[in-house]
Amino acid sequence: GYSISLIIPVYNEEKIIEASFLKNLKVLNSRNIDFEIIIVNDGSKDNCRTIIEKLSKSYNLKVVEHPFNMGFGAAIRTGIQNSINEYILCVPSDSPLDEENFLSFEENLGKADLLISYRRKRLGYTWWMHINSIIYQQLISKLFDMKLKDYNWIHLYHRKIFFDGKIQIEYNGIFMLAEVLIKARNKSYTFIEFPVNQTQRITGDASASKLKNIIKTIKDVFHYYFSNKKS
Repeated sequence: GYSISLIIPVYNEEKIIEASFLKNLKVLNSRNIDFEIIIVNDGSKDNCRTIIEKLSKSYNLKVVEHPFNMGFGAAIRTGIQNSINEYILCVPSDSPLDEENFLSFEENLGKADLLISYRRKRLGYTWWMHINSIIYQQLISKLFDMKLKDYNWIHLYHRKIFFDGKIQIEYNGIFMLAEVLIKARNKSYTFIEFPVNQTQRITGDASASKLKNIIKTIKDVFHYYFSNKKS
């Protein structure tokens, strides 16, 4: 067997967090593996905290609270710092694992240091979100000479890249996912990429598509690019 730490970052997801947690738990329970689930409550202003506390009384669940909203990347960083297992898997609260997707990761375990899933089809995307994702994809590929199909979906990391390889997550927003990939590539860690079906978002809107988050992400991309550009 192997061991896995599943990290779920949560911000104002009171409608879905219980269903999402239970779905992830069911998938992990169906495999013969050692696992922990870590929920990072990223300063939610809704009823998330109460729901998560209730879940933690009934299930084996690690909960970490941010005192205020720090961002997706910051929540993942906190989750990694609190994880103990060999593999680290980060899953959005609104698109929990299903058995098929998890099997895709399992089949590729050990083949590379980072397992990168890409969506066969992006579900629930408006034309605006499609345009954003295409631009972002091109931007990361061109600026950093990367050749991956999807920088923003579910990634599985071998623990060593953070703890032996000393990869530090500097960015608190969505760019964090690409940041880790760029840094891992620069340190010669290995990648494998494979397709998965995206599970339909349970409810609500994807926060990544909000204008202020898009602007922040683009700023982070260029900040990282110019601060690491070889002069």
